Formats: sequence, C-alpha cells, structure tokens
Amino acid sequence: MKYPMLVVGIALFVIYLSMPETKRFWEKHFNRFVPNTCSAILDRIAKKAPTNWSLECPGTVRLVVDIQSEIIPNQKNLRQGLYKELANNLLKLSQISNLETLENLKVIEMNLMSSQKNIHAKTDGEALVELSKKRSQKAIAQHLKLTVKVKED
Repeated sequence: MKYPMLVVGIALFVIYLSMPETKRFWEKHFNRFVPNTCSAILDRIAKKAPTNWSLECPGTVRLVVDIQSEIIPNQKNLRQGLYKELANNLLKLSQISNLETLENLKVIEMNLMSSQKNIHAKTDGEALVELSKKRSQKAIAQHLKLTVKVKED
C-alpha cells in the first residue's frame, strides 16, 4: 500500500456519508431556499401543539395532523363527542397558526383516532383562516359543515 492515509481518509468519508444525521443535514441545507409553507407552519405550531398531536409534512403544501382521542369510549355519544373534538382541534389549529402562512396551505388532513372509531377530515388553509374569525358556535358549525370533508372508519 503506497498511501495508507488516503485509504483511511476515504473509509472515514464513506462512513460519514452513510450516517443518517449527514443525510438530514444535507437535505435541510439544499431545501432551505425552497419555499415550504408546511414546514413554516410546523415550526410555529410544534411548540404550542397539544401532546396528543402528531404533526407531519409529506409535501410543501400539505399538513397531516394525527390526534389520539381523549374521549372515554361511550357507545351512546361516541360519534357526537368525536366530531366535537375534531371541531375543537381544527379551531385550535387555526388559532395557534400564523394566519398569513396558513392561508397558503393547500391541504390539511386531520386524523382523529380512538379505540372504536376513526375520523379523517380534510380541508384547506383558507377555510381555517375563515374559521378563526368565527365567534358563535352556530357560525363555526355551519362553516365546518361547508368546508370540511369527513370520512369515518
């Protein structure tokens, strides 16, 4: 072997490149100038979000919020309670987000999961900005009925 230090240097460089932290660093470095509405919102609400929320940005304009339900399963009022909790979580998301950034978000998916039933809701950022301006319970319910698509499992 004529240059043993070169071989050691190449081996260490390969180890450095194969580390997951290195991959995350370079992805963050190259994506810092790409406009990403979702990550801007995620940075803002990550500190204020409740502990049962799981936030994810699969794209630049799509936010997925998974919520573990805090409702005690009662077969009689389970569906009503889950929809009420979903509405409260959508309202909370609109209140803790930056409204100027939120209105540029194209898709917001909220998945409310309980032991007996799951609810998947889909809306957009403009609808949540309008939701944050509503004050009466009736106006909020009417707005949610018009702007949120819901599917049950």
